[in-house]
Amino acid sequence: MRTGAITCLGIFVAWVFVALLQLWFDLLSGEIFWKLTVTAGALFVVVLGVSLVRREYIEEKKMKDNGYIDS
Repeated sequence: MRTGAITCLGIFVAWVFVALLQLWFDLLSGEIFWKLTVTAGALFVVVLGVSLVRREYIEEKKMKDNGYIDS
């Protein structure tokens, strides 16, 4: 989960940086900024989802290996 959280944080920080640059300097067209926003949001959701599913799988496997739950 740590890798997923760090990746999500990196995506968020990068998007905030781009948004602030866009706000102050108008570097990108509105269409490109919108595409970057949607892409950042999609990447954020995908990385978060994959990391949560992976964490659940690993925890369930550990519990099965330790005999806490039956398969």
